[in-house]
Amino acid sequence: MDRSLRQDLMAEVDDVWAEVVRHLPLADGRQDHDRDAVEFVAVLRTGDRNVERMNFGRGNSARSGVAADGGYLRVDRSLYATISIRKGDKIVAMERDGQPIFEVLSVDDRSHLRLICELGDAS
Repeated sequence: MDRSLRQDLMAEVDDVWAEVVRHLPLADGRQDHDRDAVEFVAVLRTGDRNVERMNFGRGNSARSGVAADGGYLRVDRSLYATISIRKGDKIVAMERDGQPIFEVLSVDDRSHLRLICELGDAS
């Protein structure tokens, strides 16, 4: 896929799925003064989609609330090249009801297009 087509596709995805998030950098569970807290726009997808399938029988292990159960944050590296997200940092979904907070469980920086962060429930 050529670079311009890839950028156009990412922009279209971001137009639909991206939202404002706040990055709270932490070091050993405390505010990291070497990195600033910033707000930016990124794709935040939450909840395990397989778990959402309804099962009304006995032994139902489905969760009805998946708003803050974790998920993935995908940051456009061309727009936010200076953001340094690390394991243990917090992400706040600013546009969602209750502004849920997620903990960064891992960061995949191998893609040249997106910084991909696995998120878990921080509460």
